[in-house]
Amino acid sequence: MKGGFFKYFFLFLAVTFLPSQHLLSADNDLPFSPGEKLQFSIHAASFYVGRQIIEFEKTSQYGAVDVYKLNGHSKTSPFISIFYRLDDKWLVFMDKKTLLPLRVEKDMVEGKSRGYVTYTIDQDTGSVLIESANGGTKKTVTADNIVLDLFSLIYYYRKNPALFDTLFTFDFLEAKNVRTVQFRNAGDAEILVPKISKINKVQAVKLQQVGGIGIEIYVGKDALQLPLKLVVPSKLPRKKRMIIEFNLEKYSPGKQQQSGIPFMYKKLSF
Repeated sequence: MKGGFFKYFFLFLAVTFLPSQHLLSADNDLPFSPGEKLQFSIHAASFYVGRQIIEFEKTSQYGAVDVYKLNGHSKTSPFISIFYRLDDKWLVFMDKKTLLPLRVEKDMVEGKSRGYVTYTIDQDTGSVLIESANGGTKKTVTADNIVLDLFSLIYYYRKNPALFDTLFTFDFLEAKNVRTVQFRNAGDAEILVPKISKINKVQAVKLQQVGGIGIEIYVGKDALQLPLKLVVPSKLPRKKRMIIEFNLEKYSPGKQQQSGIPFMYKKLSF
């Protein structure tokens, strides 16, 4: 394998993980709570390349707004790091009432590059201020819809699944811009979650990107609505494509979900 292959893959990964329906949320009716922790294995073309961790933290404040914080960390395996090192950390501040992101901070190590980028989001006006600490550059872009990154999209769905029964339109936060995308509930599906069982399939709901590259998100059908699997097609040079899969391999419930956890998820304990 050549280093160029991994470079294109992780450049894509870094961009991907970097909507005006404002629904309210309350702590007691969310299928998640502070303390929840998820870990995914990452495979590219069926080859293990790294892991990703998401932690849902307790309420804090961003300015005068009560927010939840999401911590994300994507890291290549020691072997893959020989060819191309990725060590990216995200911090997402989500409005406690709407679950929409107000600020995203990204501390990244990608190959030989290092950087720190922030995204300040005004969901009411659609203004997104992008600032790079290394070069001191600033750029403001305007979104036509509510803005989500992939982390906040997953939690937004877990609170508001009915919104996806029809076409759900939002602006996706990219590295240097925003892009309007659409997702829909594509119906029930059965998938393998290897850490739960390599034989018996798990009942899930399939969320499908309409158009675009065709991202698929599989969420459990039980009350927790955990993201079990993500499938992200990646375009490579010379019209080639590669499938990137994120499979849930570890799960720790939040403080309010300590009881009534389906038995199969206990196999995913940290």
